[in-house]
Amino acid sequence: MNKKLISILVLGLSLLFLAACGQKNESTDVKAENTVTINSKQGKVEVPLNPQRIVSLDLGAADTLRALGKEDQLVGLPKKGLPSYLQNLPETIENVGSLKEPDLEAIAKLKPDLIIASRRTEESLNQLSQIAPTIYFDNPNTNYWPTTKANILALASLFGQESVDQAQEKVAALDKEINQLAGLNDQSDKQALTLMLNEGQISAFGPESRYAFLYETLHFNPTKADIKDSRHGQEISFEGIHEINPDMIFVINRTLAIGGDDTTTKDLLDNALVQETKAAQDKAIIQLSSDVWYLSQGGLESTELMLKDVKDWAGK
Repeated sequence: MNKKLISILVLGLSLLFLAACGQKNESTDVKAENTVTINSKQGKVEVPLNPQRIVSLDLGAADTLRALGKEDQLVGLPKKGLPSYLQNLPETIENVGSLKEPDLEAIAKLKPDLIIASRRTEESLNQLSQIAPTIYFDNPNTNYWPTTKANILALASLFGQESVDQAQEKVAALDKEINQLAGLNDQSDKQALTLMLNEGQISAFGPESRYAFLYETLHFNPTKADIKDSRHGQEISFEGIHEINPDMIFVINRTLAIGGDDTTTKDLLDNALVQETKAAQDKAIIQLSSDVWYLSQGGLESTELMLKDVKDWAGK
């Protein structure tokens, strides 16, 4: 074999090698372009870009998807006891169990390319992750709004820059309203107490509880009462409410939120001792949209509804 022929063969092999390398790099780039890494509570999770079949066990995430115009990509949701503002989602969305007990078989049958878990389904994360990439956006008691904003923008990033821009615009509008309400409350010395009604029982929530948004972000002034910060609140009596004597009372009716029998709860605060408080005398017992506050915090729409509930009381 002469030197010229050898040179031609070497050149040919080199070109084949470079072509193969080029194909490998192109494949890697395509993969990178079609996935996005999300910082979820369980760490970094690689999920498909622009997922077409989403199961959301997080109602706040579901309302954010709708606010971003992505509700048609929702294929599964816990539909039993949905908050009223979510009941007009597309009928094509399948039921996938309850908020606390997801139906894993029903979820698997939907063949989702993304599952969004929630605090209530945290124990099922491993099983859900075996079905499809699963992300979980936590909403802590304190630092609620900054965390919620980060979660909203992370969710929007699944759908590209246009959705991120849209989410940023909506978040900025909420930021503006939040700052206005907080500013009004900074000028008030009125003290508020948050109560939850549940099957005839009453629980009180402190300023660092699951309803810290009222105090930490919106700057309503909490009472001086020593209330244990618990996920389910601290049981309180009529006498206890009377002794605290708040200027305003925010009320979440859990029984109503979960579709229970409200017979023993709806008139609970008509008690004579409660009616003697400054809040009752000033007609400042504020019934919050219980299904929103109890079931679906952390979304674009739910946050907007939460602000609507309290905006007329800021600075009072």
